[in-house]
Amino acid sequence: MAGYEIWALCAVAGVFLAGGVVKGGIGLGLPTVSIGLMAIWMPVEQAAGILILPVILTNIWQAFFGTALKLIFARLWTMLIAMMIGSAAAAILIASADQALAAGLLGTMLIVYAVLALSGARFSVPVPMERYLSPVIGLATGLISGATAIFVIPAVPYLQSLNFAAGRPGREDDPADPTRATDETMIKDALIQSLGITVLVASAGLAIGLGAKGNLPLAVVVPGLIGTATAILGMVAGRSIRNRLSLEVFRRWVLSALVVLGIVMVARATGLT
Repeated sequence: MAGYEIWALCAVAGVFLAGGVVKGGIGLGLPTVSIGLMAIWMPVEQAAGILILPVILTNIWQAFFGTALKLIFARLWTMLIAMMIGSAAAAILIASADQALAAGLLGTMLIVYAVLALSGARFSVPVPMERYLSPVIGLATGLISGATAIFVIPAVPYLQSLNFAAGRPGREDDPADPTRATDETMIKDALIQSLGITVLVASAGLAIGLGAKGNLPLAVVVPGLIGTATAILGMVAGRSIRNRLSLEVFRRWVLSALVVLGIVMVARATGLT
């Protein structure tokens, strides 16, 4: 893979096409699907390097275009800082780790993410607890994303559990409170944009960590651009599928496939296959 042969570039294109279909269909999953599939035939840190450019380019719109950007930074800044630190630190450490360990960890995270999503578990975090939980969740997500390039655990369940309509304690009804969403549109934007910003921050930390260890060469630009282009095509196709098929059925098929993929990766890492 060091020279990026034609077959490898075609495989990368196919992987990101599949990841784009998933993202277009259910709104997330591009990094999760792509890193899981690429890690079948290449080292995790090499797959993570290719992943960075497509993830950043496909999430810019989601992250910055909406009504809740100020709210997100005012409310989640400790989580984002901790996430970047954790992601960079883990990327530096994992680059020196046993690749079987990295692949096994990636497979485990795929299983955990998919099983949690399939279970339909929902959580609710009181606003006063966010002060303590946000940096912990950010650091945990950063460490996991830096090691596996999966940016969803535990950040996505945590963000989904927040009440963006409620502001700081004592200012719940204050329209001037920057941490409070003032209408339904901002509430929706807060979740969607916070998911996009989380991925961008974690991928930036990942890039810093990989770059510090020399695992982010310019050579990843070519497969990264190919992955970006095919991911966008996949997202368009995924939206079309979403409009024609049951979203829940499509989502369950995707998550079930991730469980199987995770099991296979753990089995390979532990020498069971």
